[in-house]
Amino acid sequence: MDAYNVRVATGNVCNAGTLSSIALTLVGTEGESPKTILDARSPSFCPGMETEYEITCECHLGEIVLLRLRKEAPREDKSDSWYCDFVVVTSAEGVTYNFPCYQWIEDSGPLELREGTAKTPAMDSLLRLQRHRKEELQQRQDIYRWKEFAPGVPYRLDVDSFEELETNVKFSWIKAAIFQQNAERKAVELKLKGFSDRQESWENLEDIKKVFWFNKTEMSEHVTEYWKRDEFFGYQFLNGLNPTVIRLCTQVPANFPVTQEMVAGSLGDSTTLQEELNKQRIFLVDYHILEGLSPGLNNGRLQHIAAPLCLLHLSSEGHLMPLAIQLSQSSPSPIFLPSDPEWDWILAKTWVRNSDFHIHQVLTHLLRTHLLAEVFTMATLRQLPMCHPLYKLLIPHTRFTLHINTLARTLLAAKGGVFDKATGTGFDGLVQLLQKEMTSITYSSLCLPEDIKARGMSSLPNYHYRDDGLKIWAAIESFVSPMLDLYYKADYSVQEDHELQGWIYEIFQKGFLARTSSGIPSSFSTVEEVKKFLTMVIYTCSAQHAAVNSGQFDLGAWMPNFPSSMREPPPKTKGRASLKSYKETIPEINTTATILSTLWLLSAPTGDMIPLGQYPHRHFTERDPINLIAAFQAHLHKVSEEIKKRNKSLAEKGRLIKQDASLLVAYKYLDPAEIENSVSI
Repeated sequence: MDAYNVRVATGNVCNAGTLSSIALTLVGTEGESPKTILDARSPSFCPGMETEYEITCECHLGEIVLLRLRKEAPREDKSDSWYCDFVVVTSAEGVTYNFPCYQWIEDSGPLELREGTAKTPAMDSLLRLQRHRKEELQQRQDIYRWKEFAPGVPYRLDVDSFEELETNVKFSWIKAAIFQQNAERKAVELKLKGFSDRQESWENLEDIKKVFWFNKTEMSEHVTEYWKRDEFFGYQFLNGLNPTVIRLCTQVPANFPVTQEMVAGSLGDSTTLQEELNKQRIFLVDYHILEGLSPGLNNGRLQHIAAPLCLLHLSSEGHLMPLAIQLSQSSPSPIFLPSDPEWDWILAKTWVRNSDFHIHQVLTHLLRTHLLAEVFTMATLRQLPMCHPLYKLLIPHTRFTLHINTLARTLLAAKGGVFDKATGTGFDGLVQLLQKEMTSITYSSLCLPEDIKARGMSSLPNYHYRDDGLKIWAAIESFVSPMLDLYYKADYSVQEDHELQGWIYEIFQKGFLARTSSGIPSSFSTVEEVKKFLTMVIYTCSAQHAAVNSGQFDLGAWMPNFPSSMREPPPKTKGRASLKSYKETIPEINTTATILSTLWLLSAPTGDMIPLGQYPHRHFTERDPINLIAAFQAHLHKVSEEIKKRNKSLAEKGRLIKQDASLLVAYKYLDPAEIENSVSI
């Protein structure tokens, strides 16, 4: 007779415990144990509890490869869910078998768990385990089905509300409660203050402070003080919400006829525009993708969209300063200059900031983080079984992504949603913008080192997004590379892994719509290709999302710095702008309130956050990957300390050098301690 010690851990999360009956069966290479009912009396299966049992068998089971769990409620009206963290089985000979679970178990049927050693398909020789891999994936593919979001746009999960989501991908109880509380509280506060129903222009710009000003942050106050300053306008292209649109300019575009005479006053007498171009000190932001976009309706009124070009100069002081702005892609169109009347120049810059809002929200944020993260999540769930090393590596970076994206589709990016009612693009323009970008999006642009190089931004000073991002990219790469070396000893091991090949093919088909011009691979041939792609996936789902999401309220709370819509068309002539016409152009009161409540909700802490590199769920059970995780955490801690030291130095300089105070602010959005593992908000 053989005896096995079984240790069962219930998750330390809200409502994880159960009063149901739990039956357990061990499956070995030489037989199965009898189904054993575990004692479910309190506190055996209370949250955070680990309980030990003994299971005896008449025959020898051999190597334990599977564990079968079944939960049965005492009565139909007493059904509950049980969250199991893991089960550890120890044989009489002292051999330990780990069974990671980390999921909710319902009454629907038995759940079979694999022993936790990570294995590619080629590592499984037992037919029973090969069959288990296929059965697990078939079950998941039945649950997580693809659906078209819109023609020419990445596919999404086929559910229409978060209530339809499978339990294991929903928000935790804590996160769901705080998120709902935040949303409801802000809506009530706006109603009580009378902002949400007022469709008129702001009487005084200072009144904008009254919207959520009790939630003001150090950065939001900074923006309010310095938003008119040219150097802060330039700074935001480097370290603001959309730090990926600026690029080096080696030749002024033909459709942007800026002359030496126009910019001489800004450049000074000691140089010329051509000389500064030759010295690689001129930069361009081009919003051509917005040209021809259908504008939306806010409060029943047609909005206006511009497609500006903005030329910037790196000054001798190291400041990125705007030189010239043209608000259309074709001439004749006035070119606005810093020497123009005050409100002409402020209005021109505000049009650029409005265009930046559209590109940021729809492309940089929604498409390049949220929608792609959903594709990566879906492919991982559908194509990789729990025992696959890539599943274990990626699953922490998919946490809550399907829930937040489902909420976004129902509340934000939907007909009648926030984007439809309170932005210049409306829903139709949002879809058009996504479709345009999908025809040109590239794999290279998703890989930070390549994107920085392609945009000619490698040497520009004070580009904290680049500097911090490259450190994190390197940390992820140095984690992913040795991890894959544990399981893929040669290129042929990649080529023969049909689950891995199915994963990348599904991403290519459903995420990038089978566009070979995107550069996204449809299959993998080498280990190095897999390493690069996984680095990009983890970076996109963690650091890149943090960089373009976390500062939304900081930089957008002062609405003129980040207006969601423009009510009047771009000016065709100079000399006519005034404070009055400016207030009549930027969003009205209720639109401002709607957008600011959304930005606050998407930036506010929602609880249950897991920072980058922290893996409380122990999916990997072997010593080597556990050691690599510890090394990754140490690497990220070092990066975090470097960023904190830099930010402290910036703050100290800001107090001493008042004339540069608009630029000497902390950039904290890529501090690993502040980055979440996944797209979850």
